[in-house]
Amino acid sequence: ALPWANPANLSEKEIEKLTVPDIENSYPMTEIIRQMDYLEEKYGRVTGNINTTGILNLALKIRGDQLYLDFYENPQLVHKLMKICLESIIRLATYVRKRTGTLASSVTPMAPPEMYVLPNCTVAQISNEAYERFVLPYEQRLAEAMRPFGIHHCGSVNNVVEGYSKIKNLEFLEVGPNSDLGRVRELMPDVYINARIDPVRLYKCTAEEIADDVRKIINTGGPLDKLSIDAVGVD
Repeated sequence: ALPWANPANLSEKEIEKLTVPDIENSYPMTEIIRQMDYLEEKYGRVTGNINTTGILNLALKIRGDQLYLDFYENPQLVHKLMKICLESIIRLATYVRKRTGTLASSVTPMAPPEMYVLPNCTVAQISNEAYERFVLPYEQRLAEAMRPFGIHHCGSVNNVVEGYSKIKNLEFLEVGPNSDLGRVRELMPDVYINARIDPVRLYKCTAEEIADDVRKIINTGGPLDKLSIDAVGVD
C-alpha cells in the first residue's frame, strides 16, 4: 500500500500565513532534483514517477479533517487553502513533465504516460454539492493548465459524476467498482473510461462471476474504443 501522510493539522492562523513555495528551491524537492540530476547523467533520462496528489488530498494533509467542518464554518479559509494547493501542484507537475515528459505513470498505467492524471482518492468522501462549490473550480483551472488531463477516482464515482461532467478538457476518467458506467457515459460520451474491478471480489469470485462482471462493464461503458478494464494491482 502507498504511504499516507499524517496531516499537519495547521491552525487557521498558520494557513493564513501560507504561501505557494518555490518548488525548485524547497526541501525535499531540492533533494529529489539532485537525485534526478544524478540519474539523468548516469542513464540518460528519468521518468516522471512523482505523484503530485489531488487538490483535496493535499488540502486535507495540510488542514486535517477540520477541513470538512471548514466547508460550513469557514469557507473563505477553504478557498484560500485550495488556491495554494492548486498552484503548488501546477508548479510541481510542470517541472516534472519538463524534466521527464511523463506524468500519468505515477498514478495509473492505463492512461497515456504524458497525460496529467489527477489522483482524487478523497473526493469519494464528499457530496456533489460540496465538490462543485469547493473543488470543481480549482480542478477546472488545473485541467486548463495541465493538458491532456485525466482523473483517477478511488471507489464509486456516483457521488460526484455530475460535477466531473462539468470539467472542460477532461479526456480520461478512471473509476472504481460499483460505478454507474451508464450514467458516466450518458454525461461524458467522449471521455475515455478505465473501469476497475474490485480486487477482493476478483480474488474471491469464480471465473464465471468475473466474466459476468466484465460483460456488464462492456455493455454499459462502451463504445469499446473508449473503454478499458483493470483491477488494482492486476493491470
